[in-house]
Amino acid sequence: MKKIIFSLLVALSSVSAVQAADANAGKEKSVTCSACHGPTGVSASPMFPNLAGQNDAYIIKQLKDFKSGARTDAMMAPMAANLSEADMADLAAHFSGLPSANEQAAASASTGSSTDAAPVSAPAAGNVEIVASTPASAIYAGNVAAGKDKALACAACHGADGNSLVPMYPSLAGQSANYIAKQLADFKSGDRNDPVMAGMVAALSKEDMNDLAAFFAVQSKNAGTGESNEVGHKLYIGGDADKGVTACIACHGVAGKGMKQAGFPSITGQSKDYLKKQLASFRDGSRGNDNNGIMRNIAIKLSDADIEAVAQYITSLK
Repeated sequence: MKKIIFSLLVALSSVSAVQAADANAGKEKSVTCSACHGPTGVSASPMFPNLAGQNDAYIIKQLKDFKSGARTDAMMAPMAANLSEADMADLAAHFSGLPSANEQAAASASTGSSTDAAPVSAPAAGNVEIVASTPASAIYAGNVAAGKDKALACAACHGADGNSLVPMYPSLAGQSANYIAKQLADFKSGDRNDPVMAGMVAALSKEDMNDLAAFFAVQSKNAGTGESNEVGHKLYIGGDADKGVTACIACHGVAGKGMKQAGFPSITGQSKDYLKKQLASFRDGSRGNDNNGIMRNIAIKLSDADIEAVAQYITSLK
């Protein structure tokens, strides 16, 4: 009898959470989920489930279980770790309200179009970059030519073409414009702390940030030239299940190119010194502008030897 009453209470709490959910807020929060589950809730990979049209109470329960450890998964654990009950309810409301995979496929067939096709239009609200095979002026919110002029002040640290020659500074060439614009905004707001960058961004407008992001995004990134590392390779590709460390490949891809729409940066072409510094900063909390604490939840489980090994391996990515 007690078990039945408990189950009813759990069910009622899930229902109340669903009723208070905000699907529009869930849509914004789901950007991080799109890398694995697709921008429309339909995954392009057989490894990851479709969430579109799924029962909202079920989604909430799974997220809670990933967070509590009742359901284990090295990738979902850090994703769910910092989600509040409101976040879970919002995400569930968003995904449950989307057409299912079968409905999307039927709609696509009836119109003769692909649901994966990227619209060629002005950038969507909140995004600097749209993935589409169109001229740069149609893809980027910023002006590439204007960004080139403004980037002269960045050259000393990041290189004239965005490929830094100084190990302590990151290369920006070929980086996602979304990601660059966000970092600049975070440096200005204080969400990401750096005494040098704080001074550099203080007078930048949103337009300046978008222009700089557009310029660096279209530059050619230098391939990694470092030696590989066997331990680092294992961490990057497979993570460490015993420590609960998610594989880097999940967000940054096989070649380290990242996932632009999900806000996961490209990490190829970076120096080992810079990579080690960022991982250490995420680990000690001195850098905390990662979405939902994803990097902090991973880095805190890494030893100095782990950081050394995986940073060394990343420098070998082409």
